[in-house]
Amino acid sequence: MSLSKQLLLLISLIFFIVFSVNFVLSMSNIKSYLEVESEIHVQDTATSLGLSLSPYMSNEDDPIIRTMMNAIFDMGYYKEMTLVDVDGKNLVTLTSGEEVAGVPSWLVSLVPMKVATAVSEISSGWNISGTISVSTNPAYGYLKLYEQGKNTLKFSLIIFLIAIGLLALTLRFTLRPLRAIEKQANDISAGNFTVIENLPWTLEVKNVAQSMNSMSLKIGAMIGRLNSKLASLSENLKRDPLTQLLNQSTFYVNLKEMLSAGQSGYAAIIKFDDLAAIAKNKGNEAVNQLLISFANILESAQQLEPRSSVYRLYGSEFALLCPSLNKPEMTALADTLKIDIADLGEQYDIDDLVHMGIIRFERSSDFKKLSPAMIEAYEQARKIGHNAYYIQEQSMSSMSELDWKATINNVIENDMPEIMFTSIAYNHDNEIPVKVMEEAFTVVKDSVGNSLSIGTFFSMAQEFGLEEELDKCIVNKIILLMEETKQSVPVTINLSMTAISSPSFNAWLQERIERSTLNHGLLVFSVTAYSAAKNLPAFANFNLFIKTLGAKTLLKRYSSDIIAINLLKELHIDYIRLARNLTQNIQADSNKSNHLEIMHEVSNLLDIHIIAEDVSQENDFEFLVKSGIYGIGR
Repeated sequence: MSLSKQLLLLISLIFFIVFSVNFVLSMSNIKSYLEVESEIHVQDTATSLGLSLSPYMSNEDDPIIRTMMNAIFDMGYYKEMTLVDVDGKNLVTLTSGEEVAGVPSWLVSLVPMKVATAVSEISSGWNISGTISVSTNPAYGYLKLYEQGKNTLKFSLIIFLIAIGLLALTLRFTLRPLRAIEKQANDISAGNFTVIENLPWTLEVKNVAQSMNSMSLKIGAMIGRLNSKLASLSENLKRDPLTQLLNQSTFYVNLKEMLSAGQSGYAAIIKFDDLAAIAKNKGNEAVNQLLISFANILESAQQLEPRSSVYRLYGSEFALLCPSLNKPEMTALADTLKIDIADLGEQYDIDDLVHMGIIRFERSSDFKKLSPAMIEAYEQARKIGHNAYYIQEQSMSSMSELDWKATINNVIENDMPEIMFTSIAYNHDNEIPVKVMEEAFTVVKDSVGNSLSIGTFFSMAQEFGLEEELDKCIVNKIILLMEETKQSVPVTINLSMTAISSPSFNAWLQERIERSTLNHGLLVFSVTAYSAAKNLPAFANFNLFIKTLGAKTLLKRYSSDIIAINLLKELHIDYIRLARNLTQNIQADSNKSNHLEIMHEVSNLLDIHIIAEDVSQENDFEFLVKSGIYGIGR
């Protein structure tokens, strides 16, 4: 019950108690007053009537006696009048009923009134000639009492309604700041650190509002500082410490993202042929300077071709990603690099410094085949000549586009995806680990039963506009399997951005979830951070929609360089699954440990659960357990 209702109820109860006591006392006083007035009035009547009849009592049969008594009695205030002579003989008796129109019978029963009776002696000269007795009719007293009660109730009700109206109006203005404080508290809980601009005039409420504003500003400032620090750490995690080029993990992530986005272009590995010999002859310092100079050459080439990006994988290996380039453009870029590399070699008296293996990739390329293909191209380049490059145009795909389309349609039409639950995550807060999450992994096969790369499969489905139908097929199969196995642990279900942005898919998903016998909270729909970053408003709207169904959402492969941590509060997500490179070799890289600690602090503030997957090394696992990460998968 709201505070305003409680106050209204309390005031109404107090008013009722005060009114009831006052009403009872008032009615009792009026009743006593009427009884006393009746006694005085009837005594005055008996006395005056006795004096009026005195001259006529010498003749008891004189008709004027009855006439005078009737004149007084007909006024209606009397119940009975009796005139007796000195010997007790009844001369005149007048009586009337007790009821008066308009007085309810229950009032007579609840409030009995005494009948006042007065007696007066009548004298003729010096002798007593008779006695007259007069009794009041209480019906008139009841009438006065009833009318007084009605008026009291009417005016009390009017006063009560006016008081309630004024109270409600006062409470509305008084409690409005509390609603603003409540909204601010909800905003803070959701990660929006707002302040109340118009402070309330009530001192106590004003103090609370000022305290809330102070807390909101402090938490917001802390989140801002953590976000800045996290952005710096994320940037450090992406770069090679010596050359400041992007590192190997970033190279593989970017290449996967390009494939999933359907981009085509060229990828190159650039490798020093014998860096160890250079270090032996010229020393480690010279080698470091050589690597830095070579990195500068790659960055200069990147400026000539802004679509490209350069990486240092490790040691003597560098890489180049050039999406959207055609072969003449790639050849021109490689020729430029060859000239610059030859000039660098002359500075160190080395004729044959590096070689480049370049391969073409496209949407249907198999990611696992790209690295071996680059090595093969590199070996071919070594056979060509000094600082040479070799471009391999052969597609890395095992099927043509027509084959891919036929396979995808076959999988959807015949409900062929195979589902298994993997990537089990446990919470280690207690001595006995508790399973908190599983992931639904999809396996698809071609016509002869060979497993296909699921990433390439989905990418090709997007190419042919079949993503939404494929997601429907897979989601339905996952829910059926969860129902069949009586799943009791939340399961991550991967979706495409095409599906979550589709009103028709959302309508289908709502109908399917509502039809399911599962606990809706076990369904955790996930999107990769890379995909969500392309359309954050659509992702946030989908998350709100999912919450109305009782299900939950997860952001997959998250790192703060993809989606800033200060934006997480606007996405309304329940879980975050960290990118794998953030939870590998943690203690060897202080940036990673600091990054995870900050992520844990922010997640607690935003009420988001963090999950780490594929933690293989024992020291990484122990660090994550101590840090309080919600779920850890090994």
